[in-house]
Amino acid sequence: MKFKTFLAGCLGGLLSLNSCTNSPDMTDYAAYVNPFIGTGGHGHTFPGAIVPHGMISPSPDTRIDGWDACSGYYYADSTINGFSHTHLSGTGCCDYGDVLLMPTVGKQQYRTTDPQSQRLAYASSFSHKNEIAEPGYYSVFLDTYQVKAEISSTKRGAIHRYTFPENTESGFIIDLDYSLQRQTNSEMEIEVISDTEICGHKKTTYWAFDQYINFYAKFSKPFSYTLVTDSITMDNGKRLPVCKALLHFNTNKDEQVLVKVGVSAVDIAGARKNVESEIPGWDFEKARKDARHGMNIFPKLILQLPIKKIKPSSTQPSITRESVQICSLMQTDVI
Repeated sequence: MKFKTFLAGCLGGLLSLNSCTNSPDMTDYAAYVNPFIGTGGHGHTFPGAIVPHGMISPSPDTRIDGWDACSGYYYADSTINGFSHTHLSGTGCCDYGDVLLMPTVGKQQYRTTDPQSQRLAYASSFSHKNEIAEPGYYSVFLDTYQVKAEISSTKRGAIHRYTFPENTESGFIIDLDYSLQRQTNSEMEIEVISDTEICGHKKTTYWAFDQYINFYAKFSKPFSYTLVTDSITMDNGKRLPVCKALLHFNTNKDEQVLVKVGVSAVDIAGARKNVESEIPGWDFEKARKDARHGMNIFPKLILQLPIKKIKPSSTQPSITRESVQICSLMQTDVI
């Protein structure tokens, strides 16, 4: 009991000292966080844009199968399949990878029949030189499409910003049948509400035997579309259901197209409310700033602050428990 009292006193003193010595803007503790820690070796973490205890976790997916696909991202990979919105971090078993979104330029290729392939038909190559991960923000340049991708988030919503080249065949693929380690899709439905809105839901069986995910997506640019809701025969003879939306539009040079995505474990209406309440406008920079601020005021982050910044090697980030972000990855908001 004395030890607990002493510990509580130390914590209170630390927070009091911090509030007395820093400006109202606070110290930028997020500058000490390296989201790439654990994405190599067998750390099974992901570098996506999250806020503390948020239920949505938008992040790039670089592989599908195998133990090191548990979080969807592996540092040694050089291609990105897209950006899905649910991920596990640091686990020894895989799940999630729901509602994959991928920008495309040119004719859209979307059929992958090799059950062993880690790369989807519409995947893009990328380089770590053009990749940035910070608390609440992720960015990468997609070499195949010459598109810059940026992501930020709130607790229950994600906001994407894509900078396109000039092209008459720009667009997105929303892949609902995709999931990490090719989970069983027992229910899938996708609906185009308007020329800027799409929603859907699915039920999967895997580590979580009865998982429901509902989503709502709002686009800043009108699109035309094609729905693909048939089935495909894989090279091994297995026939699988398909559920994708192929979106099409023209873009000018350096035109930015934004997407807001909300998810809910309850229903599509809840997913939509999550977007409308937490991301009412199209201010990407505000969402990014707010996400970083949320990390800076997170008490556990202050307690786990490392003495100095952690610098990964040029080839692979180290795996260490000194990461000040790891304690904030637990999902608690499930509306």
